[in-house]
Amino acid sequence: MRRTRVALATATAVGASLLTGLTPGAASAQTSSGHGAEATYEVTITNNTAGQYLTPPNWAAHDSSVRVFQRGKAASPGVEAVAELGQVPVLAAELEGAVDNAGKGVSGVGADAPIAPGESATFSFTTDERRFSTVSMIICTNDGFGGVNSAWLPSRDGQTKTYKLRDYDAGTELNTEVRDDIVPAPFCSTPEGAPGGNGEDQPEIDGFGKINRHPTLRGVGDLPSSFDWRRGSVGSVKVTRVDAPAPPAEPANYSATVENLTGGQYFTPLNFAAHSSEAGVWSLGAAPSPGVVAVAELGQVPVLEAELKAAVDDNGLGVSGVAAGPDGPIGPGESRDFDFATDQNRLSIVSMIICTNDGFAGLDSKNLPAVGKTKTYYLRGYDAGAELNTERREDIVPAPFCSTPEGAPGGNGEDQPEIDGFGKINRHPTLRGVGDLPSSFDWRGPVLKVTVTNNG
Repeated sequence: MRRTRVALATATAVGASLLTGLTPGAASAQTSSGHGAEATYEVTITNNTAGQYLTPPNWAAHDSSVRVFQRGKAASPGVEAVAELGQVPVLAAELEGAVDNAGKGVSGVGADAPIAPGESATFSFTTDERRFSTVSMIICTNDGFGGVNSAWLPSRDGQTKTYKLRDYDAGTELNTEVRDDIVPAPFCSTPEGAPGGNGEDQPEIDGFGKINRHPTLRGVGDLPSSFDWRRGSVGSVKVTRVDAPAPPAEPANYSATVENLTGGQYFTPLNFAAHSSEAGVWSLGAAPSPGVVAVAELGQVPVLEAELKAAVDDNGLGVSGVAAGPDGPIGPGESRDFDFATDQNRLSIVSMIICTNDGFAGLDSKNLPAVGKTKTYYLRGYDAGAELNTERREDIVPAPFCSTPEGAPGGNGEDQPEIDGFGKINRHPTLRGVGDLPSSFDWRGPVLKVTVTNNG
């Protein structure tokens, strides 16, 4: 899964019309069915679409006699209200009544805001039941929803089960794919800013009455293709049984060495963060943060340093810093040593490939070694997508790092807004010889080697 990286946390836009009085993970009933010992479960629901928002997930833990929805059956009023109108509280009340009447299970709402493309929502609950269901509207559709129906919960402590959040059609409205027939902006506005619909039920476009798999968008209305998704699922649901909370981890001490593998490039001192698996600094295919852009375009290490420090301070997760800083940039063939201590298990790194427009060497959320072990990471070159690769010295950072063998200086080190890039992080194509940078600044394969030892 991918998050809005660098901030080490997620944030989503909130549509007030879709959210009223919701508390993430709020349980509606205690379990006392005697089906087994109570256990605690942590659930993470991830939106895997490129353009759709999902309503906060309605969920229930229940026994095998309860069905929140079933393919081939009519949708309940609560499921219909979610699938057509995004009215999460209607289904929340329906599920609360169901588990209360049966005296079995718990139910609730798993987030306090819609889940944006690529984002996740995490919640937990305690129950002695063994089944789990969830429903979340695919917001920019007539009556589509993502659902998991009566899936098994993990049976032992530490076990994780992962399910597809499959795409369903509630069968309560025809799929006109017309913005006037669906919920309002901002979630369903077009790229040109045209708003979504009025968010009201459309009784004149009733569907066929049965829940079935969703055909995805067919292009029959005025919804842009950016709201379509790959047929089969709109996300994933990861459920982990956590019977007893793990004791707080003791920080481990790590020693590391970074080595420049190129023949001609310099690298800025490494911005690094040690963090949990739920967080990250950057991600392939995602937009870079302002701090990553500042490093990749201008070599401004302090900008990302401050960004990462604020993130770990705000979340109480991990440690961040600048490695190999005192001796300045890392020259071709040179190496630097650094140390850090953390109780987290992932490592991310960003270091500018100095003689490029917006290239950087990166490590994205890789596992740190176990106590007494050593891991070696080979960092490849990435393009921040923030500037076009003109490969002209006047568009990059100054001498002496990017002077030519004849001594011609580099550029002025300023941002070049007139040569903005494509906005997403991708693999760097290396130098293509289109500008005046000499071939001595080119590279092949990995650009940095980082060796980390866990000293306990």
